[in-house]
Amino acid sequence: MLKILLSNDDGVDAPGIASLYNNLVDIAELFVVAPAINQSGAGCSITTNRPLKVKKFKENFISVNGKPSDCVHLGVHELSPWKPDLIISGINLGANMAEDLLYSGTVGAALEGMSMDIPSIAVSAAAFEQPGSANLMEPNYDTAARVMRDIVSRLDLSGIGSSSCLNINVPNITYSEGIKKVNTFPGTWGKRNPPHIKESSKGATEYWTSHRSNYPINEKNSDIATLERNEISITAINPNFNTNTEDSLAEWMNI
Repeated sequence: MLKILLSNDDGVDAPGIASLYNNLVDIAELFVVAPAINQSGAGCSITTNRPLKVKKFKENFISVNGKPSDCVHLGVHELSPWKPDLIISGINLGANMAEDLLYSGTVGAALEGMSMDIPSIAVSAAAFEQPGSANLMEPNYDTAARVMRDIVSRLDLSGIGSSSCLNINVPNITYSEGIKKVNTFPGTWGKRNPPHIKESSKGATEYWTSHRSNYPINEKNSDIATLERNEISITAINPNFNTNTEDSLAEWMNI
């Protein structure tokens, strides 16, 4: 039976990871290592300035007082009773697409698994009427979990190499409506809003981070446009920072 390590960034007690576990438990061996508290926005960060402590949350669920990447790293090397065949991070509350991949702890956990040559998937459930909307809705974890069950049942692990992992975003509709899966690429949200400034009750200036009030129209096969059509976005991603700018770099540096 397939052995799957589950993690997330919403915390070990989050409803998304519970729904994922419940929908996969009869088709795979599962073990959960997840943050003790919500770590949304942690990206690929790791904990180096203090020891990591683990605690049993419930049967097959372990919490770590660290980041999502810490959880996967510890899970693979120390905590899991076996080496996983697959790592799944999620189900995240809210979509993770475009530039937000840089901030997502859900994606960070999957990239950590990829770095250890283990096939890895990040999965998120859209929590908005449309990506970027201010009208918050509860995400449909059941749809996302059933989609993942279908994907895991069909997945060819040999096709997910060590050079990339999968980032899956599921629209906020019922599973019975039928959902098309689309191979996508990261779109763009455009520039983030400037910090929002408030004055606290004590008279101190506070700076609040926000996302984007508006975003540009995206190409048809981008992750954003695909989710807008209520279709599943599946994107192969990797943290390759290399760009082909050797000639330009020599010019910029005057060398």
